[in-house]
Amino acid sequence: MSNIWPDNLIEELAYRRCLIFLGAGVSATAKNDKGESPDTWENFLNNIKTKMKNPTEDDIDFVDEMLKKQNYLLALQAIADRCDSGEYSNYLKKQYLRGNYKPSKVHSLIKELDSKIVITTNFDRLYEGLCHEPEYVTFDYTNTRSIIGSIKAPENLIIKAHGNIDDTEKLIFTAKQYYQAQEKYPEFYHLMTALFLTHTVVFIGYSLNDPDINLLLQFLHNTANSACPHYMIDKSGNKPQLIKHWKDTYNVSLIEYGDEYCCLETSLEELRDRVIELRAERGMP
Repeated sequence: MSNIWPDNLIEELAYRRCLIFLGAGVSATAKNDKGESPDTWENFLNNIKTKMKNPTEDDIDFVDEMLKKQNYLLALQAIADRCDSGEYSNYLKKQYLRGNYKPSKVHSLIKELDSKIVITTNFDRLYEGLCHEPEYVTFDYTNTRSIIGSIKAPENLIIKAHGNIDDTEKLIFTAKQYYQAQEKYPEFYHLMTALFLTHTVVFIGYSLNDPDINLLLQFLHNTANSACPHYMIDKSGNKPQLIKHWKDTYNVSLIEYGDEYCCLETSLEELRDRVIELRAERGMP
């Protein structure tokens, strides 16, 4: 056993006081029958930038500079502004809807943790497709009242924080779309703040410089209580200064599972087993 999991996190998960947040790294574990996986952020952007219509030299230089700096949100905004909307939507669906990807063992292990609330910034339907039983319900950021009703109900809840690939008009994929959604659906973001204040948040499939996580930082701010940290699960090799910054500023403790992404599955198996063991020990369902 690797013993990377803090006892208090095991207890929080066992008592279902955790909110699990899924990022692109979880989707990247899926494969189709050809052995293909969904694109990473970098690969996606390098592919979709070829769809820009009549880009200027300045457009191309700006996108390349943003990609080099890993400022993926600004890169995508510049690309989207230069794309035909129909072609852009079709490419998104090809990548996230029509790839015939299947949920991975990582998806299954997360489901087996049996969290009351799972939030995802992923557009695909991989996780909710796995959770097809009637005791699971799924809503996106436009359905705050339904989300609140489900929090109070016995069903497990999946929240699509950035929308669903079924409706590309409602996807939140750029900083501009994110701030527009905040203006149009402020009640959802107020709810997000409340959830971050009342739950231990566990981020899976993100890194400390992930663009999706950068859009969520405001909800981590002002929730700092060193006795009740949030957690991010990531590969080894993060800079100590960056780890300290996340802990000091956002109350996020980093749990590193190994040098390769394939180590995540083994670590999550251990986490699941410990959570199930504690539930059995304390007579919890």
